[in-house]
Amino acid sequence: MTTRKSAMAPTVAAPCWGASFIVFGLVLNSAQATYDNCQGPFATGGTDSQSKESKVFLTLNDSNPAACCHACASVPQCSAWTVDDTTCRVKVGQWKLNHKEGNGNITSGFRKPTPGPPPTLPPTYHQPNPVPTPAGIKNVLLILVDDLRPELGCYGHNTTVTPNVDKLASTGLLFQRAYVQFSFCAPSRNSFMTGRRPDRTTCFNFVNHFRDPQIGPLWSSMPEYFKKHGVLTLGAGKTFHPMLPPYYDVPYSWSFGDPGSDPQNLSLPYVSPGTSTPGTPPPGYIDTAALTGCSNKSGEAIAGDMQHWCSYNMTRLKEVYPDYGEYPLFDQQIVQATVKHLHAVAATKKPFFIACGLHRPHLPFAVPSEFHDILPPTEDIRPPKYNRPPEGSPYAAWHPGGFGKPVCTYNVSVPQEQTKAYRKAYYAAVSFMDSNVGVVLDTLDALDLTSSTLTVFMGDHGWQLGEMDEWRKMTNWELGVRVPLIIRCPWKPHSQGVKTPALVEAVDLFQTITTLVGFPDPTVGGDGFPVQDLQGNSLAPYFDDPPTKGPGSIKTEAYSQFPKQNDHDGIPFGVCTKCGLPDWDYFGYSVRNDNYRYTEWVLWNKTSLLPEWGNFGAYGGPELYDHTGDFGTDMDVASAKVMLRVCCTHRERHRERHTQRDRQRETER
Repeated sequence: MTTRKSAMAPTVAAPCWGASFIVFGLVLNSAQATYDNCQGPFATGGTDSQSKESKVFLTLNDSNPAACCHACASVPQCSAWTVDDTTCRVKVGQWKLNHKEGNGNITSGFRKPTPGPPPTLPPTYHQPNPVPTPAGIKNVLLILVDDLRPELGCYGHNTTVTPNVDKLASTGLLFQRAYVQFSFCAPSRNSFMTGRRPDRTTCFNFVNHFRDPQIGPLWSSMPEYFKKHGVLTLGAGKTFHPMLPPYYDVPYSWSFGDPGSDPQNLSLPYVSPGTSTPGTPPPGYIDTAALTGCSNKSGEAIAGDMQHWCSYNMTRLKEVYPDYGEYPLFDQQIVQATVKHLHAVAATKKPFFIACGLHRPHLPFAVPSEFHDILPPTEDIRPPKYNRPPEGSPYAAWHPGGFGKPVCTYNVSVPQEQTKAYRKAYYAAVSFMDSNVGVVLDTLDALDLTSSTLTVFMGDHGWQLGEMDEWRKMTNWELGVRVPLIIRCPWKPHSQGVKTPALVEAVDLFQTITTLVGFPDPTVGGDGFPVQDLQGNSLAPYFDDPPTKGPGSIKTEAYSQFPKQNDHDGIPFGVCTKCGLPDWDYFGYSVRNDNYRYTEWVLWNKTSLLPEWGNFGAYGGPELYDHTGDFGTDMDVASAKVMLRVCCTHRERHRERHTQRDRQRETER
């Protein structure tokens, strides 16, 4: 029997079922194969399809699922496997098993990740001797949440159940108009964790990061700045984007037991379930298969929606993953690691910087069923008032998000039944996030650390839930870039329980945190460290006198940006995660002031790597929206705006600001 293979695959001898066959020099025996070296089967029966960024690397004439699984485990490139009545398919690339129930004969699974060696210090890296920590420095607890728009009780929304974040807001300063500089995970985090704007980091994708030699390898990240000043820095979860920079910036940003910085050896390994946890990673970020007991599998919502959301039966989940005890989900493990970090530093009476990065409400909206149960029935969930793109907006401004409709179906909304189910699932994920935040904040209270700790809570970018015919993030619209930001500073009594409409940016976070806890302005330098060339502003003055109206005195504008390709994988203006600077076709630059949002989508010069101001091409153009009095209480206000006639004042101010950055980038190159 001969082997069928893709164009990529080498010639592989594969005799009949039950005999041995050779894969990359490894002798496999189909009859004796087990699931010991792979992960599966996750789903049996039904049908299976592949995503666009993956390929069948190898096919074998074998119908034994265990043998196919073992073959996958034996091929270094393999990411997933499927087997039907006659054929085993070994798959590579970013694979998504679109498994559908039915009368099909597909059995599928994933390769079990092999734990890699722990990060080691680069040959050129030398742990600096920390500068003595200034007297009186306070602690920092930084809580970052993925894909969180301000859909919280303290922001005027009562569908989600968020008592813990609401309690934090009642004792902190809540910023009603905080904006990220890029509505995508990795570029946004590279920006605010370094205090530089995306045009400075040039991180516009899921490839580049600020540690690249040509960008800023010697920059100090926010936690690294604390570490260099003798502060113990510990992290868990999604702080930086995974692998951007590598290993969540270990060893640069996080303490790792060096006697100079940590004489009591209190530092713990950076914790990121699924990438640093040995063995089978826990569910909750990828695995939403039937074995986990998703209740919507049995019919609460539309069949086939498990790629988007899941209501976990936690009893069943713990049975499937007994090794993780009471905390089988990613975010639960991240929270437990953060609790362990807090206990580790509590007895030292020394300052610390602890970061906790939560995944939910990132897709899939997979959370315990109890968080669905506390919400209204799906039929009572309010759909968006405006589910079409803004009238007159350029085509490049829109993003084809999928979500239960044909990809890139412009101006054709997701059916209302699905829309309500997705929105409820997002609200449930937000409520689950709130419960995890509560565990961390309760631990801080129990250890008597609250009064000496600056607690910061922020989302990494916004999210659309069907407004403007848009799902996910990845836009320059108000809902794509606006985030919740709450900072509790117990030693600043005038800031406690206050909501301010001041315009602020995520890039301000670095300077704000360092100055509030007692460090001198990092842009001034001193203490043996070079000046930090940061691009944000310290918001510390607002904690003594919070603005109650208007944009505030520190800044009058907030800036965001996003690139697009004309056609990526056959999807007009789809997001390209691996595109380099010469690959973009359009760039959208957006500015938000007190009353308006103005955006220009202009052609991108692939040679100069700069925007061509005034050249809109076929699909670009300007956008101007009136947001007077809009503080986000009604999410639909931001999407209801009909685009206004372009105002010359906004255009010229917008271009002047970004042209200054263009000149700076040319000088730096």
